[in-house]
Amino acid sequence: MVRGSARGHAVRASFLYFSIAGAGIALFGPPSQASLITLSGELDAAQVVDGGGSTSTATGFGTVTIDTTLFTITTDLSWSGLSGPADRAHLHDAPAGQSRFTPPNDNFFHELLNDTSVPLSVQVPCGFFGGGAMTSCAPTTGTAHDVLQLSAGDGYAISAVPPATGFPDFAALTAAFVADGVYIDMHTALYPEGEIRGQLLVPSVPEPTSLALFGAGLLGFGLLRRRGKAAWASETIFNERRFAL
Repeated sequence: MVRGSARGHAVRASFLYFSIAGAGIALFGPPSQASLITLSGELDAAQVVDGGGSTSTATGFGTVTIDTTLFTITTDLSWSGLSGPADRAHLHDAPAGQSRFTPPNDNFFHELLNDTSVPLSVQVPCGFFGGGAMTSCAPTTGTAHDVLQLSAGDGYAISAVPPATGFPDFAALTAAFVADGVYIDMHTALYPEGEIRGQLLVPSVPEPTSLALFGAGLLGFGLLRRRGKAAWASETIFNERRFAL
């Protein structure tokens, strides 16, 4: 019975070891091998640079997912508490604290609010002459989902809105996004140059929850290994006594 128990401990220890090793590779492996690259960040008034800044209390959260296999850029945006309906929201390529008009920025300029990303059923009257791509305007609190389809040889240069020029190819666009991040800003009648803005960046370290789970797994492995050694020692003593008799 003791011998079977010791072997069971050894099998479980081996299984746990390889499980933890696999988790470690998933957590800490090179991001360049992944086909999906995610950037995320919060939007608020404090990050607004253009137009003299903003004192709005509105907030938001944005996520941009770059698929280097399908060559898509998917943006999910949520916001709440705008001073009024939003007629525009853009994805720009400039570092935190810099205007898109500061060279060499403004290679990328993409409108996120349209009749697909914000369905007509949730749009509201603008109350002013909006300059966006929607039939009406986005509500003061809402969400948007936008998918930009490009190609390996298209870094948005084909679809860029002047003075934006785009990037030579998708790889160059991805490299620029990962290096400095991108930002999203939302525009309203009260803040035509931007009411809230948010810098979206690639996380530099694994999330705390992932690290906690990984650490717990290592602790469990250590305890299981110690129990295995104890069981092996008990079996050895038992065999010695049996042969002595």
